[in-house]
Amino acid sequence: MTPRHTLCTKCALGLLCALALNLPAQAGLPVSTTNIALPTPSATSSYKPDTVVPNGVLVKFGSTLSAQNMMPTLNSMASSVKQINRSGLTLVKLTPGTETISSAMATFRAMPGVISVQPNFIYHSTALSNDPEIGQQWALKNTGQTVSNATYATSNPGTPGDDIDAESAWQYQSDCSSVTVAVVDTGINYTQQDLVNSMWNGGTQYPHHGYDFVDNDNDPYPTTGDELHGTHVAGIIGAEGNNGIEGSGVCQKASIMSIRSLDATGGTTATVTQGIYFAVDHGAKIINLSLGGTGSLDQAFSDAITYAQSKGVLVVVAAGNGDSNGKGLDVDQTPFYPCAFPQDNLICVAALDQSFQLASFSNYGATSVDVGAPGTNILSTFAGPTLTTDFSSGWTASLGTSTGWGYGKTTSGIPILVNPVDYGKSNYAPSTDDRIWTDFTFAPGTQHVALNYYLQGRMATGDYLNSGVAVGSNTDPFGSSGTQLQHETDTLSSPAAAYPIDQCAGKTCSIGFQLTSTPVSAGDTGPLIAFFELNTVATNTHEMGIENGTSMAAPVVSGIAALLMASDPAASDIDVVQAIKNSGIPVPTLSGVTTTGKAVNAMRALANLHLSVTGLVDQAGTAGQPLSVTFSISGLNALAVSASSSNTSVLANTAITGQNSCTQTGGCTLQLLPAMGGTSMIYVTVSDTFGQQATGSFLLTVPSSGGGGSMNWTFLLVLAVILAAGQWRRRGLES
Repeated sequence: MTPRHTLCTKCALGLLCALALNLPAQAGLPVSTTNIALPTPSATSSYKPDTVVPNGVLVKFGSTLSAQNMMPTLNSMASSVKQINRSGLTLVKLTPGTETISSAMATFRAMPGVISVQPNFIYHSTALSNDPEIGQQWALKNTGQTVSNATYATSNPGTPGDDIDAESAWQYQSDCSSVTVAVVDTGINYTQQDLVNSMWNGGTQYPHHGYDFVDNDNDPYPTTGDELHGTHVAGIIGAEGNNGIEGSGVCQKASIMSIRSLDATGGTTATVTQGIYFAVDHGAKIINLSLGGTGSLDQAFSDAITYAQSKGVLVVVAAGNGDSNGKGLDVDQTPFYPCAFPQDNLICVAALDQSFQLASFSNYGATSVDVGAPGTNILSTFAGPTLTTDFSSGWTASLGTSTGWGYGKTTSGIPILVNPVDYGKSNYAPSTDDRIWTDFTFAPGTQHVALNYYLQGRMATGDYLNSGVAVGSNTDPFGSSGTQLQHETDTLSSPAAAYPIDQCAGKTCSIGFQLTSTPVSAGDTGPLIAFFELNTVATNTHEMGIENGTSMAAPVVSGIAALLMASDPAASDIDVVQAIKNSGIPVPTLSGVTTTGKAVNAMRALANLHLSVTGLVDQAGTAGQPLSVTFSISGLNALAVSASSSNTSVLANTAITGQNSCTQTGGCTLQLLPAMGGTSMIYVTVSDTFGQQATGSFLLTVPSSGGGGSMNWTFLLVLAVILAAGQWRRRGLES
């Protein structure tokens, strides 16, 4: 198991933020039916033992009477007979040595009253199987597990079932490779083992799967060790699943276009909008923007979103991670862009924790933020290993006073390095040159290294806190061969950006801190250092790590959108937006603070997109004459069909029961008997097991038998039973 490394954003006050990455802005496993094609049985067909249940066939009889008439034959062939509820099938277990499956099927087909006969096929799970870290990815399946190395303490463990129901969705669609998703972000490590097969093929013009608008070249690879954000986002969308490597994305197969519009410090209107135009012009159907910022309306940015809208491209954006103290803001009051843009092809996403509570850092907005998605303790791909320390061992100290460096932990358990040892109780001493360092070894294949840490405290004017690095083992970073990184006096603050130390790539380096004070110094509080991390980019890595933020929630929705578009290539961006918004799970914490009040759900969104009533056309009838109206229904799990009229009630016995074959996808017939002349709108509704509905309608016109005068246009629906019409047509993704 690969260690999961953590990174968190630190608040300006104290050390207990650990919330969000701010950028400027398995119990039973499912059967995957995505590629299943059932064979058409024939009398001469033979079946491999591992594809069908031995000595068993499934028979559908025309009626109960037909089955009773068959009992003598059944008794001679079968060791047991079992009715399968609701399906209308009978499971016949053959007596060993009497019939083969093929010969038994031929025997049954020759019998009057038999509608169909088939083998009892065997299926194996293919969606969630051998990714070793999948159990830690609570967003995909929340079992109430405790996420290891979590950086967001609330709701860990969480509430079972508070997830996107990826496991159910993968039974219908897990391959999104037909839909290109552009990640406009920092660079993506496209050599990452869980991403290498998930990248967009840009051909000879874009051999590195996208474009870099920061450095203006065609290689959007991270250029510093702390450019991990884009790689993490990409893995949430489409880390390859079921490949035995770490975890999975929402899509188990994907086509991710890498657009480097940000470096580790952020991006600009120019770099971000260029990325959007490039993505649209090169075939992306979804753009993920896990970025944003407050301020005035950026018209150029809005125009880029509108351009995507004009080309039918869906844009998913992060709601934002609150203020400098990690407290979520109301986007309606404090606009955060692009979330606050109004285009209808845009979905803005808030972050939820493991119990579907709004994360404390997440922005919200009753008219700006649309849905919530998992955004805390999200385990996904990293660009390379992250090295860290608890300061407790391996550090070499060269102390100029007796009040030098010490280590410990905060009340919340965060490791810290301080000077003086009794930090907060006394000041450091004058005439001090206190140095401390330790060695870190970076494996072959490491390309970039970046040092990051949190710093607070105060130095007297003229006294300094330094950080430094030296190549080599146990080498003083502040000696002649070292390189000084930070050099700060007065109020101490964290580095504005991580320090690139690529000279350490593939080598051993000594990294440490130094406190110097003048002979006349009165001293001061001194430094407190925490959250020490060395982030890397490495080729062919399979590292994963945990992040928090609306930056992580947005790609969950991008992945769901890709599943929907892959499952129905004819669906428009607006179709997918509406399916995601309408199908979510109502969540109290989102009520009144988002446009929908819902958490996204992949399975319900797929079902919503595919649920439909089609083929209804306006009809002309004659009073007293039966009228047959044909139409089709579709849905992943359609449950019932009903009909109603604008000016008369449908009789109670017209409701379609679960025993009627029209509860499955296929062609149906509505039988009407108009009672008298007039017009009426007829509504036909199909519902699914989630309570979702789709309705179609048509106008029925019945001429009056007499001339002139006022007419009661009411008619009776005396026979409104939905009947099967021919063979069912498999549409979309039918189970």
